[in-house]
Amino acid sequence: MKFVVVTGISSGIGLYLSKFLINQGFQVIGTHRDRDVPNGLPNTVNGLIQLYMDLANEHSIELAAIQIQKIVGYKGLYALINNAGQAIPGPLTEVPMEKIKYQFQVNVFGNLLLIQKLMPLLQKNGPGSRIINMSSVSGLFASPFLGSYAASKFALEGLSDSLRRELNLLGIAVVVIEPGPIRTAIWSKHLGVSEDYKGGLFDQYLLKATDIIQQMEENAMPLEVLNQPILDALLSTKPKTRYLIHKNKFLFLLLAKILPDKWADYLVNRNLKSNNNKLRPV
Repeated sequence: MKFVVVTGISSGIGLYLSKFLINQGFQVIGTHRDRDVPNGLPNTVNGLIQLYMDLANEHSIELAAIQIQKIVGYKGLYALINNAGQAIPGPLTEVPMEKIKYQFQVNVFGNLLLIQKLMPLLQKNGPGSRIINMSSVSGLFASPFLGSYAASKFALEGLSDSLRRELNLLGIAVVVIEPGPIRTAIWSKHLGVSEDYKGGLFDQYLLKATDIIQQMEENAMPLEVLNQPILDALLSTKPKTRYLIHKNKFLFLLLAKILPDKWADYLVNRNLKSNNNKLRPV
């Protein structure tokens, strides 16, 4: 049985992947930061080994790595899925720096420290081990009012590229998953952003952005769209370096990669200024 660590299992993608991978025959070690839950998560999953870990706390990461080492023993660790993350919305000129630093600590620095601490276990498993970093379409296209989140995901993308080229030399694969909007509670957490920055420079546009977030939540993809990319990333002898998961890959890539920056800026800004509530990329 192969050991897989999945971070951020308390809800959403992490909880779903834990259940899915257990059903696929993996032994899943899941981490969460719900210290106040005395007997494990409310959504306890049979066969899931749960550990407390806070990516914002280096000591917590070190302790979790020690526990993981004791669990996997001589077998080593087959895969690490860095899923845990935070999305802090708001205008970059107004979001407090402490929140932006926290965003990077959780989405970038904490992930890298965990990779460093678990590298001996990945090496012990031997060639074929892999690291899967959960990025986002925000790591390819930076939307207004999601700047700190996008910046952290762009950083994770660059980190993953360098790490992949290094670990290729050791036979360890590094893969990035780039999902678009997926049906989880993360969207509803953002709906109060216009109130958080009320009276600032962007009042009317934040209200429009909130409307768009509501539409994105309604049109989000089901969690099941992760199944095949995750399985391929875990089991393929030659996994892709990136798996983009989006309802309309062509239109998204047109906006993110092909159109000149100023054209994309125009489309995004027109969307925010429009009274039309039709869903468009932001």
